Amino acid sequence: MNTNYKNSPSHIVHRSFVLPFVLCTLFLYTFVGCEQQTVVNTARLTIVLRADGIDTISNISLTAHDINMNRDYTDTTLSLTLPQGYYDLILTADGDGQPIRATQRGVAIIEDYTLELKAHFVPAGEGGFVLAEIFFAGTETPEGKRYIGDKYFVVFNNSADTLSADGLILVEADLNSVQKYNLDNDFRDKYFAVDAMYRIPGEGDTYRVAPGGAVLIADNAMDHTEANANSFDLSTADFEWYDLSSSAGVTDVDNPEVTNLDKLYCYTYTIWVPHNQGHKSFGLARFPEGVTAEQYFATDSLYVQYNYELVTAAGTFSQSKKSYMIPNEWIVDAVNLAPSETFQWLTFSDRLDAGYTYVAPTGNDKTRFGKAVRRKTIAVMNQRRLLMDTNNSTEDFETAVAADPFYFRN
Repeated sequence: MNTNYKNSPSHIVHRSFVLPFVLCTLFLYTFVGCEQQTVVNTARLTIVLRADGIDTISNISLTAHDINMNRDYTDTTLSLTLPQGYYDLILTADGDGQPIRATQRGVAIIEDYTLELKAHFVPAGEGGFVLAEIFFAGTETPEGKRYIGDKYFVVFNNSADTLSADGLILVEADLNSVQKYNLDNDFRDKYFAVDAMYRIPGEGDTYRVAPGGAVLIADNAMDHTEANANSFDLSTADFEWYDLSSSAGVTDVDNPEVTNLDKLYCYTYTIWVPHNQGHKSFGLARFPEGVTAEQYFATDSLYVQYNYELVTAAGTFSQSKKSYMIPNEWIVDAVNLAPSETFQWLTFSDRLDAGYTYVAPTGNDKTRFGKAVRRKTIAVMNQRRLLMDTNNSTEDFETAVAADPFYFRN
């Protein structure tokens, strides 16, 4: 046997070096080859914008939010080339010089696709704030007894800018959505009739709300779970409304740790409790710059007597009433409410809200307790929630959801 010990170690070392080198080369070639073959499939999205009654559209901004990848694509035209996926779409623009908006959720972009979106005007007074959740029904105790005092409103900054909530006014509509009035002079196209007005205080820049931020306004800002296990702890609310009652038997509760709203006006001399069956509607308003509350209440043309016929099952009755009126241009947001089976009419202009929302089919339905109406979420972009706001509460709101005053803080 010819054994060459001198050459053998050299041979063994040589082979052990070559094999990893070859494998490494092969691995690198394979890796690079695969990377070169990676292809992102795209498709073209084209928007056909339906804007009835609008002649000129400008300043278009189209955003497509990739739901799975949490990524945004934007353009200033009506088309986008996008990776295949599922998208939430938001389009903003100016229509005849006024802001308009169109939205669509959960659009599958797998191949070239043309989508029609219907644009709507954004209310002239809108500054980004919307009513996001309204809880008016109250709760029941574990013993089945009705509980009041835990009603609340959630105001949400639906814009991309930090906004001041100072001066924002929570209003209750004077007209009843389940009682049809034949108005002698239908003022709804011009005015929002109110029977309660409570304003967020501040010097103009005191209470700043970040994009996607929420403001919780409570009836009584207290821990209601101490008295009712089915209720909520509202002691950390941002604001509460407080009424100095004229009746010793009907008094309000004041939490000194929570800021009170400024009470501008209310129809009752005791305490204001939002209608627990959902017969009244609500809005947000703001006085124009330079207009004070004193000037508003001193304006005779905004305290209007109107005549109407009340249509009921028992007959039609002539009535007369006097109400404070807020010009529609001052309305920031408005939400019509009514039980779904007893709704009669829209109590303010359909340009402010073309639909209505509800928590139960009838006013005396006990399933309404603990239920709220909540504005739908279109998308979450850059960790900011964007809520649906088409000025049609039938489309914009989820009905009869389990009330959660902190849903929009999560």
